[in-house]
Amino acid sequence: MLNPGISTPGDVDGGEGLFIAHKVLASRGKSLYPYSTMTLETAFRRLSLLPGFIQTGNGEPRKAHWLGDKRKESTTPGQDQKPGREGPPRQSDPRGYRDLASLTLGEVEDAYLHFQSQLVPSPLEGWVAKSYFCQLPLKRRAEHRPPLVFGRVRSVFPGDGHIHNMEEMELYFPHRNGAPDVLHLRDDDLSLQRPAHSYCIGVKLYVSEDEMADFSQSENIFIEKGFAPLYENGYLDLLDIDSQKQSSLPWLYVIGSGWFASIPDSVQQEVRGHVQDLLQWGKIIFNYHPRRHALRYLSLNEELDFNYGFTEHYLIAPQNTEQVLNKVDESFGEIFMQGME
Repeated sequence: MLNPGISTPGDVDGGEGLFIAHKVLASRGKSLYPYSTMTLETAFRRLSLLPGFIQTGNGEPRKAHWLGDKRKESTTPGQDQKPGREGPPRQSDPRGYRDLASLTLGEVEDAYLHFQSQLVPSPLEGWVAKSYFCQLPLKRRAEHRPPLVFGRVRSVFPGDGHIHNMEEMELYFPHRNGAPDVLHLRDDDLSLQRPAHSYCIGVKLYVSEDEMADFSQSENIFIEKGFAPLYENGYLDLLDIDSQKQSSLPWLYVIGSGWFASIPDSVQQEVRGHVQDLLQWGKIIFNYHPRRHALRYLSLNEELDFNYGFTEHYLIAPQNTEQVLNKVDESFGEIFMQGME
């Protein structure tokens, strides 16, 4: 469902030990368009690009071998499109913007589904600010264009956050082949008779009550940057994860040293195993270890026997919430700019 309700900071889930800054109300498995009865199934896989052939001295063709991660460039319009995603080829103007008319319905659907499990509705309906993800309805014009677009805000003018005041916007539009395209939208491109939705990226925080108090004081700064803290004081939901659920789990985690030290000895080994599972699945984990913890608690690297340069994993350990936010912002930015792989 792409028309979620909005909760304000401080809402508390009834589950044991679970505190959520903003309720995640966007249900999975539903179509991108609430008035449609059609469900699209999307398989996420990298397209294989066959290398070309070269001519040898004896006239026999041989396959060319590429060094590094070079990809073959398209020689015909639409060559790089996925099967079944037919539409106009990507076009851009001299400023580097991709033409809205070159977007296809399937591309928009794919982009939303890729990030759907990470999205948390923004505190204010349709709030448009830098680094926020937005779903914006488009006016249907003579040229081919989808009914809406989805992406991450690169810049917006004016910057007061209200969609009805927006005059111009640059929107990152993600795709599979590397860095996202940049779209240029004006106010007359939008059809605001239909709702616009905006989202933050959820960050899972396993923290003690003392550590949660630190983040509560800077929670608004996280929200301004487009990230929504999802607080968890308990450990039961961590014990419930498995490989079948990993695709729907958050990509970004913060684990407090105080929280880890509070886990009963009877389940601490099992919790260790699940933290290591998250790392094996490619999740990004930061260990919140403020200076006051130095004489009271071991760091997570010490608890998990991680040693920089000697073990596969080693966790960055921010000492304050500002450092946490900087690392979260930096890490998600790198993930986003790599494309939907």
